Amino acid sequence: MTTANITDLCKICDGRIECAPTAILLISLVHTLYGHLGPEIDYFGNNKQELISTEDKLTVIPKLRHHYLEDNNDSTKLSEFDFIVVGGGTAGCVLASRLSENRKWKILLIEAGAEEPKMTLIPALTSELHGSSVDWQYSMRPKKGFCQNRKENGCEVIQGKVLGGTSTINEMAYIRGSPADYDEWALNGNEGWSFNQILPYFKYSEGNYDKDISKNKFFHSTQGPLDVGRYPYVDDNVDVLLSALNELGYNYTDVNGRTQLGFMRIQTMSYFGERVSTYTAFLEPIRKLRTNVYIATEALATKILFEEHGDSLKALGVEFIKNGTKLKAKATKEVILSAGAINSPKLLMQSGIGPRDYLEYLNIPVLYDLPVGANFQDHLSVCLPIIKLTRTATTTKFTEKLKDITSYYTKGLGPLSANYQVIAFLESSISEILGTPDIEFRFKGHDSNMYYDKMDMCVSLISPKSRGQIILNATDPIFGTPLIYPNFLKDPTDEKKILEGIQKIVKLFDTEVFKTAEYVFDPKPILNNECRNHERVSEEFWSCIIKHFSAPLHNYAGTCKMGPSNDQESVVDNTLRVYGTTNFRVVDASIMPKITRGSTAAAVIMIAEKASDLIKSNWY
Repeated sequence: MTTANITDLCKICDGRIECAPTAILLISLVHTLYGHLGPEIDYFGNNKQELISTEDKLTVIPKLRHHYLEDNNDSTKLSEFDFIVVGGGTAGCVLASRLSENRKWKILLIEAGAEEPKMTLIPALTSELHGSSVDWQYSMRPKKGFCQNRKENGCEVIQGKVLGGTSTINEMAYIRGSPADYDEWALNGNEGWSFNQILPYFKYSEGNYDKDISKNKFFHSTQGPLDVGRYPYVDDNVDVLLSALNELGYNYTDVNGRTQLGFMRIQTMSYFGERVSTYTAFLEPIRKLRTNVYIATEALATKILFEEHGDSLKALGVEFIKNGTKLKAKATKEVILSAGAINSPKLLMQSGIGPRDYLEYLNIPVLYDLPVGANFQDHLSVCLPIIKLTRTATTTKFTEKLKDITSYYTKGLGPLSANYQVIAFLESSISEILGTPDIEFRFKGHDSNMYYDKMDMCVSLISPKSRGQIILNATDPIFGTPLIYPNFLKDPTDEKKILEGIQKIVKLFDTEVFKTAEYVFDPKPILNNECRNHERVSEEFWSCIIKHFSAPLHNYAGTCKMGPSNDQESVVDNTLRVYGTTNFRVVDASIMPKITRGSTAAAVIMIAEKASDLIKSNWY
């Protein structure tokens, strides 16, 4: 192994595990078997300044011969597509797959990231993907009220920049949210989005291979392309946690069934030890079979192209940069923006659709005044590393770790085949909707879900009242990192709910199950800050702890809000068309009026499935 390779591997460690010779050897073996994540993408080559300064020098896409874009620029023919999908992420892969079912339609999928690396399939290495070349590497604006453990950089933002998007780098949880979430959408003027109306779209995607869950045919399906099940590896701590929650009086439930209240061993988007992203589920199986799907990877979209069409704007196509060349593609039917709750509002604003005053301040020509970027939401989580393990620690020797890698490579089993597994939902005393959870518990191995001797207790607010905002970077609106102001805990009830959740979950240490397993409450890790100056049981103490250990759950939503025309905060209507435009929709988590209760990947896939139906019915 060369010195350069060792340096690269140490960067992969990124402080999460000790960068010792044994760790390097283990990571080196994984990379030998599963490949590397790849370098940062260079969209510009040596032409960045020229590309930035010349608006009119656009090269049309060369003639297409296969299901990918040719790199030569000899042809001057403008390639027209029926549909252009901007963003090959969680929603975009579903849309491209479903729309291509009509073989007469030609679909272009534009993705800023690269192909999905094989390494992303390993569940236990999920945390190593964060901050890598398959992540946008954004961060939130630093504030004193939250994420105090990351004072300089603000809260970390995880957003996939790869085919499959965030479904390629997230924790794979399959959680639909509460039926009340969708009924509330419908009650607020979004006809067609009640739970009974969107349940068929959840089932249309789902291929549930868990016999205990899939036998409930009303809520689940075994026929969809998205594999849903449980991890094949279960360590001793999973059973301890499930038993302890049961001892506290919580009910074991299917959180994707009739009631979300209770706990379970989590359902995941995985198949016998491997991640299932929307790329591997929806796009990869049909990519070579359907010649009407064209995929441009490592292509950075910079503008949606419009023309005036009566009283509205008609979406004509997309401008993007690939291999140092500025390109444009035309859509004869629709442009569909699926870049996620951060990049979708960013691209809308830099295309001239957004808050008039702000766009004028940035000297961006205003095409239509809409509250783009507002209503930003995420689940805020407080993870406390306070469970010290003795008998059930999973730390092991180097030789055993080598065996684990071999076992995973040959059989798909062992610690590498799993991530965190225990989740619970409860209702706080100030819940807005009776019988509906607003707090989520999850338990993780500290710094690793493979080898650990300490666990984190995580309490998450899944129905926040606080709202944030995303705006363009005034210094560099097009290519600069967007500014993310989450405004976590701005509404005082949000902190009250988290505090109540902490008070409930620490009662696990009083259970006989915890005592028998010799789980020890270790306060030292959470007292290495000024919180130790407060009285331990006071609200001031816990408020300080929340500010220090809070972090986003990376379920960003709401920034292109769906709502009726009389809702001043709305950006899209109930068919996901952008107000003031034709032939243009937004399809991703940004359209959520209110974030769902739980990880949003399943809900985003449902949104894409429903949108595909809406689009098909419009154009058939």
